[in-house]
Amino acid sequence: ADVKTEHRKHHVKQIVNQMENANYMQFISNSHFWTDLYQIINAIQYYPEELTPDFLKIGLTNSKKNGYELKLINKPSIKYPNIGWTFYGETNIDEIIKFIDSSEFDLFKLNNMLTNYRDAGYNLTNGLKMERKEIYNRIDGERDYQDSTWSVRRRLDGTPDEEKPVAEWVNYIEYHVSKAKERIYHLDTEGATHELRKVAALAVRAMEIHGCPERVVKLDYDPNIGGCDCTDCDCKK
Repeated sequence: ADVKTEHRKHHVKQIVNQMENANYMQFISNSHFWTDLYQIINAIQYYPEELTPDFLKIGLTNSKKNGYELKLINKPSIKYPNIGWTFYGETNIDEIIKFIDSSEFDLFKLNNMLTNYRDAGYNLTNGLKMERKEIYNRIDGERDYQDSTWSVRRRLDGTPDEEKPVAEWVNYIEYHVSKAKERIYHLDTEGATHELRKVAALAVRAMEIHGCPERVVKLDYDPNIGGCDCTDCDCKK
């Protein structure tokens, strides 16, 4: 009986510890929105069954509410982008919604129209968007800063980066994630993104040492199974 009691106490303690360390997130219905045309195009490719006209219109309306607009923000990705097949001559979110409401709407046409806009350099933006290449440059700058600032200290304490396991890098990353959460608590969004830059650079450093496995994804979507076969790829990981 004593053994069972102790086992039960241990089990309850484990549950309490799990509850104390749990993270909770509230999901609000009809709150979804998009920040990038790529997100909609990928959703059409991989999850077409979820993209009802109402779902699309609610998401686009929420994008507008969150300050996003459809604007020319990039150089065309192809030499002669086809922007002749557009919505109704305008380039804004309202015109996309009008098209979804029209009798002409289907996902194939929507996919082609959005792809044409993307290829022509248009995208959703709230005025704060940065191109991925520029972000990578800033992460490189953070990596250079880390090497110049911490290399001497690493040698002095006898723990060079190359000897640190992945778990130690995860601890460093979690520390800066906690600092980002603190900045969010204080309504300091820019401070939080400073911490995210550090997180990204730490992840890069960890993968420089331990390697970075490639994501392999099959692109042949099968609507009968709701996605990839996943027998030789990791698209769900």
